[in-house]
Amino acid sequence: MGSASRVITALLPLALAPVLVMLIADGQLDLGGGEKDLVWAVPWFLWSMIFAVSSFVLWYRGWSLWRSSARSAAVAVGGVVLAALVLAAFGQLGIGGRI
Repeated sequence: MGSASRVITALLPLALAPVLVMLIADGQLDLGGGEKDLVWAVPWFLWSMIFAVSSFVLWYRGWSLWRSSARSAAVAVGGVVLAALVLAAFGQLGIGGRI
């Protein structure tokens, strides 16, 4: 049961990404932006991928389920913030031209 619960914990957010996209596309989940709401699926998918990889790495190193899940969530948030900062920096370079 321990291994199965670890795999389910790691992959559940990733498995919910298509559900999130379907709910937004069908109009059952409305975040106020129309079709632009689908953009929210990208950070969710990125967060889920980082969370899953981090969870598996920490479990391989012998961390408990609770500690590895908490640390993986923090690592995933940091990864999404880092990706947003990098995209914002390159976006500004694209708008303003080369420095």
